[in-house]
Amino acid sequence: MTRFTSRNPADIAWRRQQMRANNDIEQVGRDAGAEELISRLREQGVSTAEGLTALRSYFITTGQTSRRRS
Repeated sequence: MTRFTSRNPADIAWRRQQMRANNDIEQVGRDAGAEELISRLREQGVSTAEGLTALRSYFITTGQTSRRRS
């Protein structure tokens, strides 16, 4: 298993740092509302599945993505 697929918290943190660095290089802006939501979800101890649902809802509500049809 590599750092790219590991579920080790240190590897997850490393991937997050790499994502942010890549986004900065590509000049991809951060969404302050999403960052705030993620912080709040972490503080509340929300499960990963619930957090993903909340983020999907946030991005759909703010018009940043469309609903996928299954």
